[in-house]
Order: sequence, then structure tokens, then C-alpha cells
Amino acid sequence: MPIFTYPDPLQLVRPASKTVTVTKTRPANTVTYAVGSVVNESTSAGTVWTFASCARTAAAGGIIQAANLIISTAQTLKFDGVLWLFDTAPATVNDNVAWAPTDAEMKTFVAALSFSNTGWKSGTGLANGQTELKGLSDSFQCAAASTSLFGVLVANNAYVPTSAEDITIRLRIIQD
Repeated sequence: MPIFTYPDPLQLVRPASKTVTVTKTRPANTVTYAVGSVVNESTSAGTVWTFASCARTAAAGGIIQAANLIISTAQTLKFDGVLWLFDTAPATVNDNVAWAPTDAEMKTFVAALSFSNTGWKSGTGLANGQTELKGLSDSFQCAAASTSLFGVLVANNAYVPTSAEDITIRLRIIQD
């Protein structure tokens, strides 16, 4: 009697862990953000936050497990905001301009990651601050010809930035 060996199903499609990082440098100003304003790198030519290679192949997906928001300065009033994620790039919006997504853009919505100003960690002598979201389970599928997710960072408080500060967002993902 022949013995059949079957492949381990986990070896056929083994999930992979990946961290995708994007950093933007804010404009060289200290203009206070209004609630609902976009946080971006330019007051005249802003771009969406592009998280490249979130999926292993085009139209594939994964699960966002955690996210970090790191700001290169340790402000007294911590940033409070939401990263809106999409599978298709929404229209670009300049820094400190009210964000008003269209119905068509919201049809490509994937997740909203809320970074609360109460979760910031910075210590005496630290020149920066970070907040982390753990225990997420936001599944996503990229658009047909893409492996990327696209984000818009929106302020939820009257954040007073430091001129030209760096903002870094890290997404920890399990890829399908």
C-alpha cells in the first residue's frame, strides 16, 4: 500500500510579519492645527501617506496588528489625531487644511487608527514622543494593481507643532 504525504498547508501560504514606516517633515511653521485639519509635509503640495508593500502581491491583504506615531519633539500638548487608511489614494490635501473626503474616497476606506493624546510616552530628557496602538485586528485588501495602503493624518485637537518636526508612522502588519 503506497504512503501519501501531503504538504503542510501552512507552507503553502505562510503569513509574514512586516513593519511599514513612513516619515514626513512638517512645514517650517508653528501654526496651530484646527480640529479636522490635515497634518502633512507641505502647505502647497501635500501628498497622502503612502505605506508601500503592505501586501505581498497586488490585490492581496493582511491584518494591521499595531501602529506607532512618533513625533521628533516632545510637546507639552500632545498630538491627538486619526490616521484614515484607504486602499486607493484619496485626493491630496495640504497641511493644516480641513479634510473633507468624498463619498467615492470613503468607498475605499480600510481603517481609522485613533492616536489619543493620553497615550503618549516621553520621559525627562527625551527629545521626542511616541504613542502606540496595540491589539488591533484591522483586516485590509489592497486595490487590484497595488500592494500599498494610503493614509490621511487628521488632527483631533488644537495641536501646536514645532517648526519642521518629523512625524513617523509605523504599521505592523501580518501579510496574507
